[in-house]
Amino acid sequence: MNAKLKMNKKLSISAISTLLFLTLVSCNNPVNSRLSAADPAPAPETGIYENPAIGLVAGISLDSDILLTYPGVSVSEDTDGNATIEWVEGLSGSALKCDENGDFIRIADGTLPELTVSGSVEVWVQPDLNAVNYYTGILHKGDNPEVITPEWYFVDETWTMLFHADSKPYFFVTCENEEETVTPVSLMADTAIIKGEWSHLAATWNYDELSKNTVINLYVNGEIAVTKTMNGIGPVRDTDGDLIIGSQLPVPYNGSDYYTFKGLIDEVSLYNVTRTAEEIMADYQEYASVL
Repeated sequence: MNAKLKMNKKLSISAISTLLFLTLVSCNNPVNSRLSAADPAPAPETGIYENPAIGLVAGISLDSDILLTYPGVSVSEDTDGNATIEWVEGLSGSALKCDENGDFIRIADGTLPELTVSGSVEVWVQPDLNAVNYYTGILHKGDNPEVITPEWYFVDETWTMLFHADSKPYFFVTCENEEETVTPVSLMADTAIIKGEWSHLAATWNYDELSKNTVINLYVNGEIAVTKTMNGIGPVRDTDGDLIIGSQLPVPYNGSDYYTFKGLIDEVSLYNVTRTAEEIMADYQEYASVL
C-alpha cells in the first residue's frame, strides 16, 4: 500500500478505501495471499496460553497489560486500590517483582484445570540479594490461612513451590487416598540457590492406580534434587483454593505474615502430565544458555 501511495499521490480517499478493503480480503484469503492454508492462525494474547500437544494447561505470561485482562486474575492492592506488585524486565518480556508482605497475583479456583493424578509446575526465580526467604511462597495452590496440626499444612493447600530454609528450594504437596486420608509430602533441596541470579525450579508428580505409588520429584536448574516414592497416599487432592503467585497466602497467616517471596518471578508453567527429566532439562537450558 505504501508503495502505491508513493507512485500516485493523487489517489482519492475513495480509491484508498477500496485498496485497503481489497488488501484485507487478500490477507484473509489463503488462495490469494502468501500464507498457506495449512499455516495456523496466530493465537490471541490472553495472558494464559495452552499447548495440549505437550500437556501445557497454563503458560502464564507475566505481562501486566495482558494477564490482568484474563478472567479470574487479580493482584494485591494497597488501601487506595493501587497494585502493590511491580513489573520489570524478565527473561522473556516482563517479570513479576515482589518485595513487600502481600505482593501476589491471584488466579481464582476453576480458572485453570486441577492437577491431581499427574502434574508438573515450572518457574524461574531470582531472589533479591537482601532477601531472607524462609517459608516464602513462589507458587501456592490454596488461599486459606487456617492450619491443620500437627502435620502443619493449610486446610486447602494442594501443592506449593517455596523456600524452606533461606533460599533452599522446597516443594510441598498434599495427597488424598480413597479412604480420604490426607498425607502431606515435602521435598527440600540440599543447597540454596544463588541470590541475585536466575534459577529454574520444577516439580512433577504422578499417581499410578495399579501400584498405588505416588512419585514426586523436585528439580533445581534442570537436575533432580529430591525424589520420593510413596505408596497408598493417593493422587494430589482437589480443593477450592486459588492459585497464588508470589506469596504463600493472599491474607496474612496468624494476622501477621503472607510469606511473600522477595525477588523476581518469570515463566510460570503448569502441565497436566508428568514432565520427564529430559524435558525439564530442555526447559532449563532454553534460558540458561543465554543468561
